[in-house]
Amino acid sequence: MTDYEIREYRAGDLPSLLETFELCFGRPGADRPARTAAEWSYTYEQNPAGWRIWVAATKGKVVAQYAARPYRVWLDGHVRSFAEIVDSMVHPEHRMGLKAPGLFVQTARPFFDAYGGPNHPKDMVHYGWPIEAAYRIGKLFLGYSVLRSQTALAREPGPGGVELPPGVGVLERFDASVDPLYDRCKNGWGASTIRDATFLNWRFVDHPRHDYTLFAVRADDGALRGYAVYRTGAWILPRMGLVADFLVPNDEREVAQALKEALLARARTDRVSAVGLFLPEWSNWFERFQDWGFLVWPTPYNMIVRAFDPRHKLFWLRDNWWFTLADSDLV
Repeated sequence: MTDYEIREYRAGDLPSLLETFELCFGRPGADRPARTAAEWSYTYEQNPAGWRIWVAATKGKVVAQYAARPYRVWLDGHVRSFAEIVDSMVHPEHRMGLKAPGLFVQTARPFFDAYGGPNHPKDMVHYGWPIEAAYRIGKLFLGYSVLRSQTALAREPGPGGVELPPGVGVLERFDASVDPLYDRCKNGWGASTIRDATFLNWRFVDHPRHDYTLFAVRADDGALRGYAVYRTGAWILPRMGLVADFLVPNDEREVAQALKEALLARARTDRVSAVGLFLPEWSNWFERFQDWGFLVWPTPYNMIVRAFDPRHKLFWLRDNWWFTLADSDLV
């Protein structure tokens, strides 16, 4: 019987961890590509909110990982932490399937004990969009609960112009002008990832694999009135225009309309099959995008959570948590 050392990640683990990544995710048909060293550093070491990693090692090699990337969250007037479960894996030679709580579960349980909890700085919520096999194991052994069967808003670009509408520009990076914009939005939400320049530049501008376009509308005095983040990629359909983030106050409908037209113009230029995004169903914007021709479509994903604060459980999170694709590693 193999002896495993199950513990928090530490310096020196990375080379064998990346080898296991390649075995798990580098094969044909994997749900995502393997991580390069640069992508691993970006995801964990460069994340301004830190990292959450638990590993299982044997004979000096990492053969399992349960990990998450945390986000600073504004919740009911306080800074808290939520963490998205990502990159969890077990080396193919060390798997047990659903026969018993195997190495996946043995690695995950101390992860939750170490990082999950109702009080800051522990994570109030762990969440993700797992593949089916990971979801089944998590439901049986790890307390996963389905928050929602994830839907997406999507439409074809349709006929129209390819030029940006008046008033819409493109940012190179986010700056402090995003802070008052986020402040205008956050008080209408129970919980949301804090969208400041540090987070947004890490999430989009400094990404080592993907190139994002940052559409923005500014007032005459330079104040940021709204933004939308876009890239192309194979996601639910082979070539899509992906709206990775959208931040506009509810009373700025003209700004939202201009950003929507900018997204569709860029999508026509890119000749994408469809434009898609995530928005919470309780949001006013969920309805407004449907008014603009976006339809509600099913996706292959269930959004799962494990919530640690009894005051903020499933129903509260479902009806109060603002999230977009920016809060995921899906795009």
